[in-house]
Amino acid sequence: MRFILIISFFLLLQLSAFSQKLSDNTFWLSLKDKKGSSFSLTSPEAFLSAKSIDRRFKQNIALLEEDLPVSRLYLDSLSNLGLTILGSSHWFNAVIIESSDTLLLDTLDHISFVSEFNYKIPRKKAVKNSRGASEKHKFYEVADSFISLDYGLGYSQISMLKGLSLHSAGFLGDDIRIAVIDGGFYHANTIAAFDSLWMDGRMLGYMDFTRSGPDFYSTASHGMTVLSTMAANLPGDMIGTAPNASYYLLKSEIVESETPLEEALWVLAAEFADSAGVDIITSSLGYSEFDDPALDYSYVDMDGKTALVTRAAEKAFSKGMIVVISAGNSGNKSWKYLTAPSDGPNVLAIGATDTSGRVAAFSSRGPSFDQRVKPDLLAVGYKTIVVNASGDLVQGYGTSFSAPQIAGMMACLWQAAPEKTNVELISAVRRSASHFYSPNDSAGYGIPDFKVALMLLNSSDNKLPSDHLKVFPNPNSGTFEIYSDKLSTSFVKVSIYNQLGEIVFSGDKSFSGGYSAITELEGYGSGFYFIVAESGGKKYKNSFVISRQ
Repeated sequence: MRFILIISFFLLLQLSAFSQKLSDNTFWLSLKDKKGSSFSLTSPEAFLSAKSIDRRFKQNIALLEEDLPVSRLYLDSLSNLGLTILGSSHWFNAVIIESSDTLLLDTLDHISFVSEFNYKIPRKKAVKNSRGASEKHKFYEVADSFISLDYGLGYSQISMLKGLSLHSAGFLGDDIRIAVIDGGFYHANTIAAFDSLWMDGRMLGYMDFTRSGPDFYSTASHGMTVLSTMAANLPGDMIGTAPNASYYLLKSEIVESETPLEEALWVLAAEFADSAGVDIITSSLGYSEFDDPALDYSYVDMDGKTALVTRAAEKAFSKGMIVVISAGNSGNKSWKYLTAPSDGPNVLAIGATDTSGRVAAFSSRGPSFDQRVKPDLLAVGYKTIVVNASGDLVQGYGTSFSAPQIAGMMACLWQAAPEKTNVELISAVRRSASHFYSPNDSAGYGIPDFKVALMLLNSSDNKLPSDHLKVFPNPNSGTFEIYSDKLSTSFVKVSIYNQLGEIVFSGDKSFSGGYSAITELEGYGSGFYFIVAESGGKKYKNSFVISRQ
């Protein structure tokens, strides 16, 4: 093996509890406090990596008690009772325990430091996908220049996201850390598509939270295929959306069964990612159904605050990370809705399209139960070019493959705008999308335009659009419509400025039913523009983008 995982002492404290085989007799035990902990918020370097601390510092995120590891005193006390500890969550101050001794379990709620013990850990299904016929490929040396890349079969899917402009400018995810939380990374250490990851030292680490076997790279291939949409580097055949990013591979899915334990393992994986200094988490796992139907979620639970895994994803966001999740593959099934954790308010839930931008029938629908727009964004998930377990290029089907493409492009965008926060990046990408002004339950905000997103981040007027003057489509080619609920049917003065403040159009426009067509900018160059409509002494303004590939 060409790679040795080095884990610092504080991570070993949290992960060493995974010394016993997992069983069905697993429980989530909430604790009251963290008394007896040897850690302190004044010395975060003892339990967080330098990268993790730096991420918080850059985004002005305070350290909280929930960042402290679970009390070792309490862990030892539980172990001494005869319980097997499978892991601990510092965000939720909880312990995953295993025991078949019902008499012992019945005594747990009488322990002074135990806060709650009344439910078995929920776990859901991972989104699985079928794959089409394979196409052979060969490996090419890593290109010296990224100004003009040969994407091969992967061209259409990155082109639809307008990702070529970021790549050609040299933004390929350098120095951005991505954690892939999934169910298996079969042969990711030997498949040629990932050779540059290993040669450049950008495969940062791996962790199996399921303890499924001694060889991390010999189990299921789903996570490896997900990884290929971002990390593949096969010039002439396929280049992923973030070929220069660095990666952690984290396994939380137990392929052989579908029990709620996987949600808890996902929590541990996300906490590991935080501690290791990860910037972006992407996970193509979704939770709505169990082996035991009594534990299934219902649509009412898709409210962004109920599912354990959703609450963990929101915690990850609060630590300064971007979380990108597959919306699910249930759009044409009885459960048509998105699955947890894609229901999180700050989670980017990604649906699937074909390369022409049409939403795939299987792509899960929104909205969330509390009527928020979901999915957030779309990317190619129908006939996606991916790498399979044999190292061949094949066509993949599922939101499992659309989500990581977005995660990879988010890495490139963050490299291009390193001073921006996760909040600012997510806002800009949503605003760049094709349906931002007219979202719906199948497309959400639509297909993002990462060229436009970078323009929005670089603009001095990076504010939310006006409630009373809308521009659609946005982005556009210079021909568009504007709408206002405040303007009459009489002529209205309209002025348009470029990002330098130079006026490019000024004239009277007739509004009919609140709408007016603008055709005067057809032929103008790509860029950020401002529009002002004035009537009756009142002005309404907004911004839009002209985008040409």
